[in-house]
Amino acid sequence: MSILNDNEQALAASASENNVLPAGEYTGSVVAVEKWNTGTALVWKFSIEGQEVWDFTGITEKSIGRTKARYAALDVPLNASEDAFIGMPVRVTLEVGTNTTNGKEKNTVTAIERLPGEFVAEAKDKLGAVAEDSDIPF
Repeated sequence: MSILNDNEQALAASASENNVLPAGEYTGSVVAVEKWNTGTALVWKFSIEGQEVWDFTGITEKSIGRTKARYAALDVPLNASEDAFIGMPVRVTLEVGTNTTNGKEKNTVTAIERLPGEFVAEAKDKLGAVAEDSDIPF
């Protein structure tokens, strides 16, 4: 997994402040799962309604339970790489909350479910060109 640099962290902060979707259930896909540069969390990026929605799960002793639950909800083993998630179709439940740093509205992921079906085409782009006769299942 890659680690976000300072510019990417600033982008993440602004992404959660702008383009807030109304609370509800949405169908989308996983765009990325990356380790935050503090080393204490994973940032989950979802494509929902043409927008990128970010969510965080902790990887410290106190907060690892939510990350473990997220992997289980997506039926992915704990030793999986980012490639196991990219393009995965998901149903995401969002709530609207408040960013404690700046007081602005933001989306919060409250539930996630893996949906049946093919991984979305962007996964092929992320992983590079895949030959038509490849045994990769997407």
